[in-house]
Amino acid sequence: MAGGAALFAGGSRAIFAAAPTPAPTSAVSSIWKLGGDLPVNRLGFGAMRITGDGVWGWPADRENARKVLRRAVDLGVNLIDTADAYGPEVSELLIAEALHPYRKGLVIATKGGLTRPGPGQWVPNGRPEYLKQCVDKSLKRLKLERIDLYQLHRVDPKVPMEESLGALKESQQAGKIRHVGLSEVAPDEIERARKLLPIVSVQNQYNIGNRKWEKTLVYCEKEQLGFMPWSPVGGNRGLNSERLEAAAKDHGVSVYQLALAWLLQRSPVMLPIPGTSSVAHLEENVAAAAVKLSPAEWKTIDRS
Repeated sequence: MAGGAALFAGGSRAIFAAAPTPAPTSAVSSIWKLGGDLPVNRLGFGAMRITGDGVWGWPADRENARKVLRRAVDLGVNLIDTADAYGPEVSELLIAEALHPYRKGLVIATKGGLTRPGPGQWVPNGRPEYLKQCVDKSLKRLKLERIDLYQLHRVDPKVPMEESLGALKESQQAGKIRHVGLSEVAPDEIERARKLLPIVSVQNQYNIGNRKWEKTLVYCEKEQLGFMPWSPVGGNRGLNSERLEAAAKDHGVSVYQLALAWLLQRSPVMLPIPGTSSVAHLEENVAAAAVKLSPAEWKTIDRS
């Protein structure tokens, strides 16, 4: 893919007419430093969708899942987000199968603290002893000596946050974790966590059609924490907006590409992690980094 607007002259279908080509330059030139010392390209990859249906079990085509992961890295993505709950365990195992030994500079971020009793079921478990086991098992599955970014997947309402994070702090002090992040939290919860240990990122659901966590994003901007929006293009519900569709048509791109471009221009701390099980969709997502919106266009879409 070549950089710039010319890439999209024929629309998203034209992108895939030829053989795969290098990533757009903007996909690898927009950098964020997690914790101030870990540079990542701002458009990452979420590895939830490479598992089986319902984020449960192995995918029907295991080799295709590995191809998606390898292609993401080839396109310049160097932040891959996963969790032990995806599969469960499947996503982490596939990442190691496809990418180990890891390319220099590749950041694997994972999460613990959500259990999967069955398909469609997600139950928090923030007990310290459980989280310590989670860290050790993720290290083994991912074939890592240290996890660059380990995130508390959910705050367990039955366990004080300080106890859960205390376990992660111990793992960090033992050299098993480099940086710690949180997921689905409000500013006051981030403040509580930061009294115990440094927090470098927050992963909350956020997209142009769902801005429930706007205050958390503003807090992250102020405190210079990375904000990793999950479901950045609306997930299974998608995105329905006439303004978004019209702007996408004007740029010759898909609605999803435009939604990702909007996120990247929304805030410098924004680190979208769109996920997919398709190489073609992956390439389309990465190409979104080359879409540039004028201030007027961005404001028009922002009102969607």
